[in-house]
Amino acid sequence: FARELAGSAVLYVNDAFGTAHRAHASTEGVTHHVEKSAMGYLIEKELEFLCDKLASPERPFLVILGGAKVSDKIEVITALLEKADSFIIGGA
Repeated sequence: FARELAGSAVLYVNDAFGTAHRAHASTEGVTHHVEKSAMGYLIEKELEFLCDKLASPERPFLVILGGAKVSDKIEVITALLEKADSFIIGGA
């Protein structure tokens, strides 16, 4: 299906920040069937915002994480331990 989506394209630009982390045919799969892939301007804008907030967060800095598997969030938690004042971790 991803190959069909790619068609004869040589470049794929993903500008869907909210789904960029998902390994779907329309987001990750299509990248295997084009010569080049890149992020779009909206993803760039979201990443700049997040990097700015993580570099100098407002205090108190509360991290709220959710999802079905906490084990998938261990790297994020570890990376934010030094920066966050508090964590709220929930499951689905």
